[in-house]
Amino acid sequence: MVCRPEDVGFPAVGSGMSKKTITINEIARLAGVSKKSVSRVLNDEQGVSDKTRAHIKHIMQEAGYEPDRRARALASSRSLLLGLAYNNRNPSYILDLLAGSQRAANALGYEVVMHQIADEGAAADDVIRFMRRSGCDGLIITPPLSESARLLADLVSEDWPMVRVAGDHADFAVPQIRYNDRTAALSLTNQLLKDGHRELAFIGGPAAAGPTKRRLAGIQDALTLHGLTADDLTIVYGDFTFESGKQQGLALLQGSTRPSAIVCANDEMAAGVYHAAAVCGVAIPAELSVTGFDDSPVASHLYPPLTSVRQPVQAMMALAVQMLTGDSKRPPSDRIAQFDAEVVARESTAVPHPINAD
Repeated sequence: MVCRPEDVGFPAVGSGMSKKTITINEIARLAGVSKKSVSRVLNDEQGVSDKTRAHIKHIMQEAGYEPDRRARALASSRSLLLGLAYNNRNPSYILDLLAGSQRAANALGYEVVMHQIADEGAAADDVIRFMRRSGCDGLIITPPLSESARLLADLVSEDWPMVRVAGDHADFAVPQIRYNDRTAALSLTNQLLKDGHRELAFIGGPAAAGPTKRRLAGIQDALTLHGLTADDLTIVYGDFTFESGKQQGLALLQGSTRPSAIVCANDEMAAGVYHAAAVCGVAIPAELSVTGFDDSPVASHLYPPLTSVRQPVQAMMALAVQMLTGDSKRPPSDRIAQFDAEVVARESTAVPHPINAD
């Protein structure tokens, strides 16, 4: 039998009582348990049977109860806030960071506080001030911040519960969540080479960036498998933005030897290459194959839709939240979780068309 609020003299949600007026005492009365039992459920503590825990949660849902974060924080000596530091310039990537972390955090009774780092040179001081000011219980560091050895060295001494996403530098005592973009780049390039492409170009982000290095390494792995060398690949660098993809795309397509395929280190730069191809009158994919990375919304919005590598950003962020809010409240420093990346084939690649021929 389902216990309804109105069956025990408690007004149903929408019958004149605001959700804000529902208290922990009233939830305890509805559930027929003590206030302490409700508190234990709210704070995910032991001392309540699974059956009682499920019953209390059901009553909360039926009554539309939303716990007061400040009261819970006071009772548990935690802020129930998680910090998320970022300096990525890709809007769709930032939205994925927020969606993945916030959804997971809210399900556990936490809130996410995002903090943008404007000056990478002063990132450590900025993050430290943010964490002290906000009082967050833990910190998630996202790329490219998570690739900074200097930042990690400075933050380790602060001794906060911390997780880094897509980080390198395995020698730092900070748990990592990453995905195998090197292998994905190998698979992507291997298919282009099987299709017959030999004039390949790569547009990376900054040369020193971890994603650029790993994705370039995967492309070079594929070249080696096909008996080719580094000289068979044209390498240029952008900054992961549309404008840099357009600029480098124009340079490649207007050069003396035009590539038959361009592998881009992210979808924003691939979109820039699409623009450059339109300016140069080069048809995709009939005359030029283009691929991206991240499988952001822009990949399916372009025409023809872009072949890209799906980076499980939201799933990675959800795991980061779970690691920071687990039973130990501090994930093991040597933990490394790795996700596989998936190549999503669309219509932006084809067997190469003869180029540089009238």
